[in-house]
Amino acid sequence: MFGFVVADPSMLTPEQTEYYKSVYCGLCEDLGKDRKSLCRMALTYDLVFLAMVLSALCDEEYTEAVGRCPVHPLQKRKFRRNRFTQYASDMNIALAYYKYLDDKNDDSSLTAAVKARLFEKEITLIKNRYPRQCKAIEDCLDELAKAEKENILLPDIPAGIFGRLLGSVFLYEESGYADTLYSFGEALGKFIYILDAVLDLKDDIKKQHYNPLVRWDFSKTEPVLNMLMGECIENYRKLPIKKDSEIIENILFSGIWTAYNRRKRKEKK
Repeated sequence: MFGFVVADPSMLTPEQTEYYKSVYCGLCEDLGKDRKSLCRMALTYDLVFLAMVLSALCDEEYTEAVGRCPVHPLQKRKFRRNRFTQYASDMNIALAYYKYLDDKNDDSSLTAAVKARLFEKEITLIKNRYPRQCKAIEDCLDELAKAEKENILLPDIPAGIFGRLLGSVFLYEESGYADTLYSFGEALGKFIYILDAVLDLKDDIKKQHYNPLVRWDFSKTEPVLNMLMGECIENYRKLPIKKDSEIIENILFSGIWTAYNRRKRKEKK
């Protein structure tokens, strides 16, 4: 999930923009507080969405604070934090760590190896707190690596694997809405995987990298993406979201399409 699950700022009010950014800053604070500050390099807005959905579902209030941060030391920022920004920061580190390991194993990347090593202390603590989620991330990334090595060109297979990964991350704990929350994350993961593959296809072909869409019929792209997002939204509507629905729905209905729409505009020119 990385780089797609963002808000469309053009459709947010100034107050919503400030609120959204303050949750991001709260997640950043959680990543740096009582950890190595370098953990902040893994920060992504995608995990802000996770924190906001879980907070809205459980009607969890944020604690608010104002202060300066290492990235923006000259201007005070507002931080909104709760147990779900902490959870999202843990998942942010876990996803980054296992991705670095995957890159190290696949490409013998020294940079990835160094980054993974920086997170070793934190990942040990996170695995103890969330063994189910960490095992799912590790197992699914291993499955994806195997699909890549076998050059599987049926996109449903790797997309389904990434869907299971994200479903496990969204399933914070067992509850009455656990199945729906898992299905929501799973459908979102499938959408993200296919979208990423679509946007990377030309570069992947040029660089001879794996991409399951090399035989893709591009007339199917928007229908498939719309179908996957429709499944995601169908599950979202079953969740008893108690607040922040305007920002969450901005992301689902508009923001998540930003990269795809940008590519379409570029290709038309």
